[in-house]
Amino acid sequence: MTQGSVLELIRQIENESCVLTKPERALLITDGSVTRLLEAFINAPIGVRTVQQNIVPASEKIAEYLEILPGEDVNFREVYLYNKNNDRLLIHAISYAPLKHLPPGAMTRLMNEDEPIGVIMRDEKMESRREILSIQKSLFPSECQIPNKKTRHCLSRSYRIIHNSRPIFYIEEQIPSPLFIEDSTVRVVTPSRLHIGLLDMNGCGGRVDGGAGITLKYPGFIFEISESDTFSLTSQEPGVSHQVQPILEKLIFNGLSIPPVHIHIQQFIPFHSGLGSGTQAALGIAAGIGAFTEQSMSADDLIAISGRGGTSGIGTRAFFMGGFIVDAGHRFGPGRKKDSFAPSALSSGAGPAPLVGRYDIPNDWNFVLAIPEGLSEIHGQFEHDVFQTFCPVPQHEVQILSHILLMKLIPSVVEEDLEQFGEAINEFQNYGFKKCELSLQPPVIREIMDAMIDAGAAGAGMSSFGPVVYGVCDSHTNAIRSAAQKIMNQENGGRTICTKGNNNGAEIERNGYKLQINH
Repeated sequence: MTQGSVLELIRQIENESCVLTKPERALLITDGSVTRLLEAFINAPIGVRTVQQNIVPASEKIAEYLEILPGEDVNFREVYLYNKNNDRLLIHAISYAPLKHLPPGAMTRLMNEDEPIGVIMRDEKMESRREILSIQKSLFPSECQIPNKKTRHCLSRSYRIIHNSRPIFYIEEQIPSPLFIEDSTVRVVTPSRLHIGLLDMNGCGGRVDGGAGITLKYPGFIFEISESDTFSLTSQEPGVSHQVQPILEKLIFNGLSIPPVHIHIQQFIPFHSGLGSGTQAALGIAAGIGAFTEQSMSADDLIAISGRGGTSGIGTRAFFMGGFIVDAGHRFGPGRKKDSFAPSALSSGAGPAPLVGRYDIPNDWNFVLAIPEGLSEIHGQFEHDVFQTFCPVPQHEVQILSHILLMKLIPSVVEEDLEQFGEAINEFQNYGFKKCELSLQPPVIREIMDAMIDAGAAGAGMSSFGPVVYGVCDSHTNAIRSAAQKIMNQENGGRTICTKGNNNGAEIERNGYKLQINH
């Protein structure tokens, strides 16, 4: 096929469907290395992931393309080219290579390593040219992994690589469309958080709330937002989209304008478990829509739209910056930002709490989470009633918690002193509002905490209202998980997770490119 014929086919595709981007046109027309082109377009290294590879007899069609006899042995390989920085699949390809035409070194590398064909040929000093055979737009093959839930079509081409005047490869490539259209897909990965406890739920000093928390790498929400003719919300796990729907409606009520998009929830944080699912879902969707529509929204804008952070600022700060976080709560009293004790979901008018400190969580600290099944969820009106019933807490217990926070928790993180950090977590469970939160849970929560400590955790606590229990350690993770699982199995069951601290907060990508999140 001549260069003119290739250009004519591209014009035909554009006349029948849509104008192609410059990268798409380049990938279809190139007679050089596809890998090098991809690296230039996305500014990231390209990897090869082999799906299958076998020695097979050549069919009549393949034999004709490779100029060999039908039935002769050829190496068949199916691969994906992907972005090594974020694992995003870019191009699906299959290739056939006649064994008798390939140099021994090239054949060995082709069969034993995940390497691009162009790299192998370059290293083996194999001069070659590419002969394009066909170009078309079609439905994406059903057996292929589609990198975007909304992608259904692909640009495909077939070509031969000629070396020493004979074909040594026949290749078919599928390029998902739209792959390179700007601003077509946004991906948001949120952290979760452990809320160690509210600090001052007495208020006699003119402030309330305040507290400390830990940002976690996992579990987290993963939202994929893509173009659509109409709005839709779906989820990988049944029922998750139903749980997120009220959060979405509140965002719209608070002023978030959502265009016709498809929001797919690929991964989620267990709801009403003490891991901050509501805050992360609200901020994740709001930030994702902002990135999709190129709205410049500050952290304060997003927090206001989310309606979160009116009591604890840990979840909102965790989203934007990660780490171990301490906030100073809100002014309290008649005419102040808050004049009553209430949870964040009912305190949106209070605004974000001022940040007192943010510190990196040591990389070698592990957090073992135990998530019991079958326990009462504390949220909504019940949560509000709890604040009204238990507050104000005794002033002297607020003073004890303040001392633990200032003289144990914060310095233990700064000095990476796991032993003292564990002691502080243990002590925090016995005072103030945290003691009230624990009193609402059945004895199994305390039993899980004790079992974790006995198995080697430096400390253990309950996050927020629970029921999630966490243990912190730098070793013995399997023993701690087993001990917690054993207790849960004696009740209604549950599961454990081992995770690490997150020192960066949420991540947002648009078409594979990471975006900066405004603090």
